[in-house]
Amino acid sequence: MRSEFTEKDLVTPAVSALQRRLAIAESRPGEPWSVLVENVPCWPEGTRPESRTAAPDSDAAPYFYAPSQGLPVLREAIARRECELSGSAVVHPSNIVVGAGGMHALGLVFRDSVARGYRKAVCQAPVFRGVHDAMLAAGLSVETLPLTGTADDWDGLDLVCREPTVLYVNFPHNPTGATAVPGYPRFLSRFADTHDVLVVYDAVYDSFSFGPEFSAAPVDLAVNRTDVVVVNSMSKNYGRPGDRIGWITGHEGTVGRLVPRLEWEAVSINSRAQQIAADIIGQGNAALVEGVRAGRDAIRQSATGHKLLDAPLPNGGTQLWLDLRMADVEAFADFALDEYRLVLTTSENYAPVIPGFIRFPTGLAPRMIREGLALLDRAMDAWEVRQRT
Repeated sequence: MRSEFTEKDLVTPAVSALQRRLAIAESRPGEPWSVLVENVPCWPEGTRPESRTAAPDSDAAPYFYAPSQGLPVLREAIARRECELSGSAVVHPSNIVVGAGGMHALGLVFRDSVARGYRKAVCQAPVFRGVHDAMLAAGLSVETLPLTGTADDWDGLDLVCREPTVLYVNFPHNPTGATAVPGYPRFLSRFADTHDVLVVYDAVYDSFSFGPEFSAAPVDLAVNRTDVVVVNSMSKNYGRPGDRIGWITGHEGTVGRLVPRLEWEAVSINSRAQQIAADIIGQGNAALVEGVRAGRDAIRQSATGHKLLDAPLPNGGTQLWLDLRMADVEAFADFALDEYRLVLTTSENYAPVIPGFIRFPTGLAPRMIREGLALLDRAMDAWEVRQRT
């Protein structure tokens, strides 16, 4: 048994533990890796949509700049999507700004908020570290607190939003899968009426709500108010992270500020990727949603007698937030990597770091989920033996 990874010097210390482990796996391609890190769902076999590239100018796309706000055909497809999924009665293509993925869209909003005078951000805990660090990089101080997605959040938010504040809200939540109640947009509107906040609602998992009640993203609020924006992307909701297409929905005044910023930061977003995204959105993602539902069913079927699956499944999202009940989950993840070729995402990928947790995907094929759980059990049993000796 090797005691240390000789490949650790492949990456710099600045990258996350997740990227370090992935780099190690990629450096040893001949070994049978089980990669259980991804919160991007996979299309079930035979259902992955192919772009029909219906746009007549698709072949010319690499040879021209797209409009900085985004191609009209994509903004129209997004507006139709929001009318269908969020029930919006007022969203228009003029309310959409296309960015290079969800993280780029969030970064645009955070940088714009600092230009407007905001210096503090409050976000739901735990929060994906990339979002947390993007806030810091924009010049915002960051405070985290748990949110329930109900009106009970008022008192906690009231205590921390006593100055101009960017309020980041994410439902369904990454990583817990928690969802908001249907009246939550009204709650956010009332809160914004009495506090100087910019509500940034991250809806990148809004297709994946499996509970008895559905809370739509507050798209109409964003269209009608300058203090609310909604961010979404192709990565999670359409299982296409490689497109690097995201979007911001907001008031026309908000759009009027963000488009010039996007223009001088990036000029425009890849034209061909935008055309493909419009086509994929038009085809829908029903098969992808059903694939995640099948993954959840596979976890339910594995739950009997399983020490990690004794809690109900979350109402949304594409992952489980599993408490391994370990003092040093990072050491365990390195052990599982080296001894079982198992790549895990730990709580180090989130802020604040909550000891002992891993993120387990529900968007894989059911067979891979069952095999992954069995391998995780074996690694945990071996770890317990190792800790006792």
